[in-house]
Amino acid sequence: MSLEAERLINHVYQMDCMKVLQELPTASVDLIIADPPYYRMRGDFDFVFQTVCQYLSWCLEWVRECHRILKPTGAFYCWGSGLMIDKLSVEVLDRFDWIKRNLIVWNYRTGRPAKAAYRIETEFLWFYSNPLHVINHDVIRIPYDPGGEKDKRKNPKGKTCGNVWEFSRIKPNYKEATKHPTQKPEKLAERMILASSNIGDLVVIPFAGSGSEIVPCIKNGRNFIASEINDSYVEDIIIPRLKTQFGNEDFQVKKRL
Repeated sequence: MSLEAERLINHVYQMDCMKVLQELPTASVDLIIADPPYYRMRGDFDFVFQTVCQYLSWCLEWVRECHRILKPTGAFYCWGSGLMIDKLSVEVLDRFDWIKRNLIVWNYRTGRPAKAAYRIETEFLWFYSNPLHVINHDVIRIPYDPGGEKDKRKNPKGKTCGNVWEFSRIKPNYKEATKHPTQKPEKLAERMILASSNIGDLVVIPFAGSGSEIVPCIKNGRNFIASEINDSYVEDIIIPRLKTQFGNEDFQVKKRL
């Protein structure tokens, strides 16, 4: 890790992600997990863009910085809505010379009925990487379905993880629940972190939101750099959440670099 990157690690930056990304050295980051605002879906942050073109142009700006800072061995995960994930992929992510690995589907198996469409029970996650990235398959193996227990071809650690990830959405009575309107489960981020980084690696989280990516970084011995532009999310959600779980760990909130 470069000295400049080391100066910035394990802090939550209460500012625009572009200011943080631009300070990071080229090829200094092992993993990026991006959960940007979607386009006109839910929450005030999804409605700040007036047109699709404006939204994609903004995405291109921060994705360009993510591409610059990612190591040759690094991985990039990016959430997107069903409404926009295809445009985001073709018009933004495919412009860069990384490998298009998987479209991952988060299946939470609940949703609201719709008259003119099927019920939405999924969200989508693009997994891109630089050429030298290696997935830690053994760390994220999952149990086989019942049956065929005597099949010697089966790995005793379980089968390799597929691209459909089944985790329930965060309900109000869950221990990890916050007041963030689009909070995702920690287990989603933990799977990415275990699969695409190692202990001591640096994970960048441009849109920290509720802190669901920060928590598994700390639990699994990864360094992180997180940014969040919404003051309330930082002060009322992320910091109380981290203090509740980790006490006086060595992290700070900063409003300037």
